Amino acid sequence: MGLAIMLLVLGLSFFLPTQTAAATTEMYVYAKNDIFLRTKPNQHADKLGTIKNHSKVTVLSSSNGWSLVQTGKNKGYVYTSALSKKEQKAVPTTVTGNLTPADGLILTYAPSFLDDQKETFFAKKEEEYTYLYNKNSSVYPYLSNLTYIEDNERLLMGVSSSDFIFLNVSYPLKQGAYTKNQSFMAEEKILVESTTKTITVKAGSFRNVVILRFPDGSRVYLAKGNGVIKSTDGNGKITIELASVKQEK
Repeated sequence: MGLAIMLLVLGLSFFLPTQTAAATTEMYVYAKNDIFLRTKPNQHADKLGTIKNHSKVTVLSSSNGWSLVQTGKNKGYVYTSALSKKEQKAVPTTVTGNLTPADGLILTYAPSFLDDQKETFFAKKEEEYTYLYNKNSSVYPYLSNLTYIEDNERLLMGVSSSDFIFLNVSYPLKQGAYTKNQSFMAEEKILVESTTKTITVKAGSFRNVVILRFPDGSRVYLAKGNGVIKSTDGNGKITIELASVKQEK
């Protein structure tokens, strides 16, 4: 009898399911910025820390838009939408040029540089100069209204044929570092707050925008190939905004 029971137990053991380790996946953080690692799959859950953008994580499980991941010794939850199976190259954080409007662009601002009303300009490039013309201006076509000057050392933008300068900064512009802004009145240090953020204005969304923060808290936003897309005062109020942009036919 005892032998029969033993044989029965041994026979059943061949059919009992065995536990296996859950499959894990190596993925990469691919978001606009660094992301939070949270204690629970909830946007209001406590934060365990941050995970650098473009870094590798081990995904332990995923459900309902959240993934349990491990990074180093830490485990926590992140949005699944912030992960990618393919490694993404990090965006360069130093900018050395191409912050002026492309030749032939038609740019409409509302509010504009010197007027709260809507103004439309078309861009014309001549070597390091980019001229913005307003066809409704009294000086058109003899003079441009605004001028960008850009070379390997600086970016300048102001009112044409005047001492009124909006911006005169030294290259390179490195995220998190300070650069000099030289106006006709004084020289000041301004912070390159970001070179990688996506900024949305009336004209659309622009990636890898350069954000310059002045000592009074005001900011200027520049997009590659478009120039200034927005500026705000020290209280965050929009003083300049690109409302539309298109290529001249």
